[in-house]
Amino acid sequence: MHPTSLREISADGDDMVQVHDVVSIITEGIKDIDIDASSIEQAVNRNWAISTASARQLKDDTAGPSLRNGPGPDAVGLAGSCTLKAQITKLNLDLEDVQISLADLIRHRKRMHVDLLSRTETPERRRREAESPQGKLPIELWAQIFFLCLPDEEFVQPNPRQAPLLLCQICKPWRRVATGTPLLWSKFSIRGSWRRNIWKSSLECWLKRSENAYLSLDISIPAYMEPAFDAGIVQLITSTAERWYHLRLNMPDNLLRAMLSESQMPVLHKLEFSSTYPIAPLEIQGTQAPQLKTVSLLTKSLYPQPLTLPWSQLTILSLQCWLNIGQHLEVLRKCPRLESYCMCLVPAEVPLDSRPLVMYHLRRLEIVAFIDSAMGPVLTRFQLPKLTQLSFVVPTTSPACGIAGWPKHHVVSLVERSSCLLKKIRLKGVEVVEEAIEETKNSIPSLIEVTFS
Repeated sequence: MHPTSLREISADGDDMVQVHDVVSIITEGIKDIDIDASSIEQAVNRNWAISTASARQLKDDTAGPSLRNGPGPDAVGLAGSCTLKAQITKLNLDLEDVQISLADLIRHRKRMHVDLLSRTETPERRRREAESPQGKLPIELWAQIFFLCLPDEEFVQPNPRQAPLLLCQICKPWRRVATGTPLLWSKFSIRGSWRRNIWKSSLECWLKRSENAYLSLDISIPAYMEPAFDAGIVQLITSTAERWYHLRLNMPDNLLRAMLSESQMPVLHKLEFSSTYPIAPLEIQGTQAPQLKTVSLLTKSLYPQPLTLPWSQLTILSLQCWLNIGQHLEVLRKCPRLESYCMCLVPAEVPLDSRPLVMYHLRRLEIVAFIDSAMGPVLTRFQLPKLTQLSFVVPTTSPACGIAGWPKHHVVSLVERSSCLLKKIRLKGVEVVEEAIEETKNSIPSLIEVTFS
């Protein structure tokens, strides 16, 4: 087979569909080369036998005249020698050509054999690569890509049309990577709308795939769905309490206490919970949740007074319930390490104690006031040396929304009293006058930004 035609076939054979045809052609070519080499060897052996026989006959002919009448021994010997030398020379040249051809055939056979091996290995290699989801990429990189496929939400609701469940339906290799990546299953939203027969199986599957990853759980159980949330499900969830990092709970008080009051939560960092009515006493000791730093009460009916929380270790606290100035001051005195506080404020008389409360670590303060007249008096009760961001919000449910003013003079007084470097003021639902903003910026040199909406 000509090498050029072989290369053409090899080039065309890159397509997986033609691999078997090309392999068959190469195999036949190797067989042809083996037949040619065998024929050459037979021809060489035959020529060698003929040359040997001729030389032997010539020797007999040169020796014969000494035994019978004929030409003299010198003439006959000279002629025989010349003929024998010519035949030997020709035979040597033929042998050299045959050896060169044989060496070329052997090299060509080796190249074809290597080509044959590469082509027979390629389909198997490609099959293995096709079965491997990562191909040449590390498994960790594929896991990171899968993690970026998760919905852009704080908690993931099980949905076969979204990651991570969708990733498990593409192919077996993808399913193997997805189910073997615990972070894909570490954020989970449990809704009361689930059918009862899938509660336990879905929870068990999801929690098992999360392995030892820290968990962020959003559990919402309306009161009328409480029967579906039986003791077995509570026990299944609380069995992972040592891995809770972020909890958002909206459930009846008895379920809330069953989950939190006796659980050891060594890595719990953020707790959000709500209730449809003022909560009965809930106790979470600091030894149960030594890392708890953020607490949010998500409903207006949820009062903090009956709660026993590790107040002294909190750094972020948000209250949706409406409290007066005195009640907020009572909460703040329990939380000396607070860095961020959101208060919903109702108008009330300022407590008689004229000494301001010093919050040494508070950096962000948000005041949500139904009546704007409550904003100024509450500022007179604070001294905030680390304050950098201050927000005033009048909710849309208030009749004063959009027309309420904000206590700019009290803000300037707070900054002077606290010697703080206030950088940002955010106004929402407040009437904004450009002259007042410019006046405030001139009075507070550290102020960088004033935003309003």
